[in-house]
Amino acid sequence: MVERVKHRFITCSLLICILSALAVAGCVPEATTPMATHSFTGEAAQSHRMLIVFLPGKGDGGERFLTEGFVDAVRKTGVPADMMAVDAHLGYYLERTLPTRLKEDVITPARGRGYRQIWLVGISLGGFGALWYDIEHPGDVAGIVVLAPYLGERDLIDEIALKGGMTDWRPPSEDVMDDQHRIWKGLKQYERNEKNRGRMYLGYGRQDRFAGACGLLAPVLPAAQVVTVEGGHDWQTWLLLWNDILPRLPLASGETALKRPSLILPGSTSRES
Repeated sequence: MVERVKHRFITCSLLICILSALAVAGCVPEATTPMATHSFTGEAAQSHRMLIVFLPGKGDGGERFLTEGFVDAVRKTGVPADMMAVDAHLGYYLERTLPTRLKEDVITPARGRGYRQIWLVGISLGGFGALWYDIEHPGDVAGIVVLAPYLGERDLIDEIALKGGMTDWRPPSEDVMDDQHRIWKGLKQYERNEKNRGRMYLGYGRQDRFAGACGLLAPVLPAAQVVTVEGGHDWQTWLLLWNDILPRLPLASGETALKRPSLILPGSTSRES
């Protein structure tokens, strides 16, 4: 029963909602097996025991994380991590195979190569994908960073807001629950300290079209794990967020993130401020 509920986290009608919400036009790429990946660690480079896996948004390939500065940002910090990106395009969401492909093509092989700590970093639709994986495979990755994640349709966002937020909102019973409500039922897992503390980080631009939904998720997270900046739904904003969140992550020494000093970039804030 638990497995059936987990795999209903994304179903056909929800995927139709994603299509309309993200204004998809044209053909959707085929969800190939195995999922294509991009490695950002040279063959001669030192192999570390930590891996950062980037998930792109709708319409972008994994290589954008290199060209848009995400990879260089990690290298400049000296964080002892290897990096890769996946071409997790919309086809994997439509076929409902994203968690399976990530598990079989990326996470399990990485474990076999000796990686002990794996982080997922997703933007927009990729942020939704990172959350989806973490909910379906609890404890499988060390943590996730979601930047301006897609979190569902406006009607449900308004419903949750009218109830006073995610903590006060209660999902309907399973027999009448639709797919949109099932998303947020899964997200309520992050109300628990063991699920979010030091392992779930959220960032978004204050002018982003998904800012309202992100603002409902933010209060259940520790203040230092939520960052906002001036900006919209674009790479420039996401890079600002990534540069701010990076020093907060427990990547170097295994400390909890809340004990590490935070770098606050100009124009950015956490909920502590």
